[in-house]
Amino acid sequence: MTKEQKKKNIKKKKMIIIAGFAILLLLILAIIGATVYYFTQKSKELDKEEGNILYYSENKKGDDENNVLVVGLEGDNQTNENNNTNEVNQSNKSDEGSKTTDKTNSEQYYIKINNQANVVTIYKKDSNGKYTVPVKAMICSIGTATPESGVYKMSDKYTWRLLQGDVYGQYACRITGHILFHSVPYEKQDKSTLEWWEYDKLGTKASLGCIRLKVEDAKWIYDNCAKGTQVEFYSDENPGPLGKPSAQKISDDEAVRNWDPTDPDKNNPWKSYKKETKTNNDTKETNTEPTEEKNNTKNEVTNKNSTTNVINEKEYNEI
Repeated sequence: MTKEQKKKNIKKKKMIIIAGFAILLLLILAIIGATVYYFTQKSKELDKEEGNILYYSENKKGDDENNVLVVGLEGDNQTNENNNTNEVNQSNKSDEGSKTTDKTNSEQYYIKINNQANVVTIYKKDSNGKYTVPVKAMICSIGTATPESGVYKMSDKYTWRLLQGDVYGQYACRITGHILFHSVPYEKQDKSTLEWWEYDKLGTKASLGCIRLKVEDAKWIYDNCAKGTQVEFYSDENPGPLGKPSAQKISDDEAVRNWDPTDPDKNNPWKSYKKETKTNNDTKETNTEPTEEKNNTKNEVTNKNSTTNVINEKEYNEI
């Protein structure tokens, strides 16, 4: 082999090596670009949900009646581009008015959760604009992962929410991450499948982290406290200015215990249930229908301007 041939072979090998490195570099850059794009999109999704989403599972039933109802996600009120300038202006004005209303509604109430006493107290503003006027107290159950302190803003709302452990909660409102207000769990997305043994634990530390409530209380927050309402966690022996409400024990009422006695549903069997109580002489019937709580403060449903979307998703990280 001549010197010229050796030089040509060396040059050829160098070209192959350079080409190989170039291809490898392009592959690395492509992988980095794809990775950055993926995490950017994922970050946007998390920001939109305002929570720490772990993973989803599609609704197997697939019918609208059993879908999860979500209220007030970011971007729900955004308008599409329109060539008609007047329509765009009117839409923008409407969005601005909606944002103003949402901000006003979110400032109507302030919620404080006393972890030690297992009590939720709702406050409204006094004449000086301070949240010092107690409106309503609720018995609750906190959990092991419940925040010990801090102030958070409520976001998404759900009429039903799939929770960790393959159970469901009614009237769920997201406080932060996977911590929500919701009812005592149900075995199915069915009001007649209440975990009654968990209901009897209300007022004690019993959940994994969410704030469990009676249905009437969870619904009150769902109806009256808008997205953005502030929620504060603290601990104190004193339950609060309105004290600690009670919740009836339902374990012995086998005929109706699969329903929350405070659920306003017209089919709730507690409404007509009469419990037999035996005495030494005779048997008496006691009407156990829950009495409606009297409150001088008018309940105003404030989240009427929120846009409601239906999505086919279930989230297992709510606790």
